[in-house]
Amino acid sequence: MAVIGATLTLGVRRRRAGVDAHGTPVAGVLGEAGEWMPGRIVRRPDVDGDVETGPGGWVLAVDASWWPVAAGDQVVEQGGAGRVWTVVRASHRPSDFDPSIDYVRMEASLAE
Repeated sequence: MAVIGATLTLGVRRRRAGVDAHGTPVAGVLGEAGEWMPGRIVRRPDVDGDVETGPGGWVLAVDASWWPVAAGDQVVEQGGAGRVWTVVRASHRPSDFDPSIDYVRMEASLAE
């Protein structure tokens, strides 16, 4: 497990090309949540304020095997509160010492 202190089980729904009901190609269709992986909330706006990520900005950490994650992808929580976040920005965070603790840091907004 790459995410230290994981407290959630999360899945990612990636945006991909698709077709609408009329067969017209469209961008931005969300796929199904892929493999469920451990993750954690690093910062939540109601507790940590909005200094670094802006109003309503959450920071999540997930397993490095998800990389690349793109803006517009969604992260979904398995069970529990069933929250859904829309990714605003993501970055791969490799460790200089041990690749087993690499992770992906995502800034996201809670989807309504």
